[in-house]
Amino acid sequence: MIRLISFDLGHTILDEEVGREIDIRFRPAVPMPGVLDVVPQIGLPMSIWANTRASTAREVREWLGSAALDRYFKWIITSSDAGYRKPHQRFFTYALDECGCYADEVLFIGNQLNTDIKGANASGIRSVFLTGLEYRSRDDDCDPTAKPSHEICHLTELPGLLKTICL
Repeated sequence: MIRLISFDLGHTILDEEVGREIDIRFRPAVPMPGVLDVVPQIGLPMSIWANTRASTAREVREWLGSAALDRYFKWIITSSDAGYRKPHQRFFTYALDECGCYADEVLFIGNQLNTDIKGANASGIRSVFLTGLEYRSRDDDCDPTAKPSHEICHLTELPGLLKTICL
């Protein structure tokens, strides 16, 4: 049974390219396509699990707040706080511990095969891969071993997928 919906941050929830050269504290927060329509509809607790260069959970929460999205996410987990980056299994173990969930209770939505999907798979977490071109990150590596549990082209497909998974 799914108890937590977790999202990657960059190019899944917020556009990581806008203001990339600017410190996260001053960067404009531009939601990715579908975020403002989908996130408010999800009735389960949600979290962000993000690889960050140096930003902490507090800084990411403030950045989400600039787009009025922070209130939707109960937990923010960053690689800076965890001490490990996705796809490292220790990142996912840390995130599960912080959120108080078991791997089989989480659905993780991400846009990168080499970090999001590969790491979730290795940790026993069901994954959803965003396949649409607008969600591509420049640092994704098409890892043929990373097989998502589910694929959706656009984030607006997530509520329909959740209905089939959570029945």
